[in-house]
Amino acid sequence: MKVCPSRPVRFQVSVEGWGYNTTRDTSQYILHNLSAHIFPEHFCDHESFLLVMVCSGASNVEARNAIRETWGRERLILGNNVSLFFLLGETANSSLQYDIMLESDRFGDIIEERFIDSYNNLTLKSVVMLKLVSSYCANSTKYLLKIDDDMFVNMHLIVKMLMDRNTTTGLLMGKLICGARPIKDTNSKWYSPRYMYPGRVYPNYLSGTGYLMSADVADKLYKTALRTPIFHLEDVYVTGICAKKANVRPHNIPLFTYQKLNYDLCLFMRLYTAHRFTPVDIRKTHAALRDGNVTKECSMQKNNFNVNHWIMSNILKVNKTYRKSKCE
Repeated sequence: MKVCPSRPVRFQVSVEGWGYNTTRDTSQYILHNLSAHIFPEHFCDHESFLLVMVCSGASNVEARNAIRETWGRERLILGNNVSLFFLLGETANSSLQYDIMLESDRFGDIIEERFIDSYNNLTLKSVVMLKLVSSYCANSTKYLLKIDDDMFVNMHLIVKMLMDRNTTTGLLMGKLICGARPIKDTNSKWYSPRYMYPGRVYPNYLSGTGYLMSADVADKLYKTALRTPIFHLEDVYVTGICAKKANVRPHNIPLFTYQKLNYDLCLFMRLYTAHRFTPVDIRKTHAALRDGNVTKECSMQKNNFNVNHWIMSNILKVNKTYRKSKCE
């Protein structure tokens, strides 16, 4: 299936894997029937308050093990069932593929879909995630957390926040990015040629490092994606382009962070997510936050520390007036 050219593209550098004449019809890549190469036997077969889908690189076994041993270990949080699975693409490395199959046999938490695991295929990975939730979890799961495998997550805070909500529908939240423009630097990993996205500004979207949605929103976004041409930047596509088309508004929660932060245990215990954590960082932080002395020391600082004020001062580099104008 070919895309008919609408303008000359001889001066446009293509995106690897998504050339000008490559079909971007989502339904050509995301099959409605089960297409996974590896699929857990007990996926969404019981009620779960929160389903965590960790988008993981095929070779990132150390990151997966760190998550299994730390923040992703608990299955009952504040009286609510939590389930966690790792979503991978395929690898051409036969030795690594064998290791992944052994890992799946051991833990039963691996989903491996039939596309090559690469950065420019992350959109396929996320749409597969939406398909799985829509097809298998709609009646058993209330919320979906999409998270990358280099994130530290405070599961108790997230579950508590969700428990305090008045409704369990219509939710799409994370770290909102407003007024972003397509990057034309061909050396950038976020490069976007006009044939992929002709607009001047992206719709407001959530950082793909981690975002939350209710099960009904996952279903809406999946159905919308099936009739929306693929865009290779998954967070822009899923939570921006598809969300706007589906009339779902993404909401900003500053406690979801995506920048690399200075190491501060008292800060991490108050954030929902923190980015760019190595497996060593994940284990170290998890162990430290379980230390009663650290918790006590951080609690003593609580009265003198406003995390929302800190984030506004240190993470958001634009003033409130600018942000308001861009995010409304």
